[in-house]
Amino acid sequence: MKGKLYSVGIGPGDPELLTLKAVRLLKECDVVAIPKGDTDTLTAKEIVSRVVDLDAKEQLLVYMPMTKDMAAMDAAHAKGAADIMALLDAGKNIVFITLGCPTVYATCIYVHKLVLQAGYDAELVAGVTSICAVAARLNTSLCERAEPLIILPGSYKETTKFLDGPGNKVLMKSASEIGRVRDDLRARNLISHAAMVERCGLPGEKVYRNLEDIDAKNSYFSVILVKEKEIK
Repeated sequence: MKGKLYSVGIGPGDPELLTLKAVRLLKECDVVAIPKGDTDTLTAKEIVSRVVDLDAKEQLLVYMPMTKDMAAMDAAHAKGAADIMALLDAGKNIVFITLGCPTVYATCIYVHKLVLQAGYDAELVAGVTSICAVAARLNTSLCERAEPLIILPGSYKETTKFLDGPGNKVLMKSASEIGRVRDDLRARNLISHAAMVERCGLPGEKVYRNLEDIDAKNSYFSVILVKEKEIK
């Protein structure tokens, strides 16, 4: 009998934000698949290890390159899916951990879809998103009453046009373009409407209530909240 893949959101960084379902699946599974970027840092593993003993589990590293090269990404996703399917064929249940939620700009979703398309049983397990954690850290809401909320990938230049529209905005993954994003907000007189949290819930967390204080070389884990009204 083939195993099942669970792509599980583990929250943005604070291990206390892991859901009960995530913890249960991590304890019950045969294999934990761990995303690995271009460095030796395994952030998702570090978070989970504070709650679940991963040394007792078989572990599979899944390489996720930090690049916009589609060919490189496709090759990595195909390799990750193939490695996971080989373990599923052996009857092993796998939890693929991912920061935040697998439904919001998560790299694991591409591997998950490949496994699903190949006919395997696969399930997405929601996690606490970084955008919710950042709003909570700023002690404010994402949206109230009839306010719309727009979630944007800040690293893409096309994002700028959405800043002119109504509603509150969340800019994720802005690190490589943080200077440009700040310039765009300044040009629209939105600096006083914006705040940012870097590495929310992780060691080295920084809160910026004034975006003029931001270092141009910020962490990949940076989320900016821009509201229609000024953030107090």
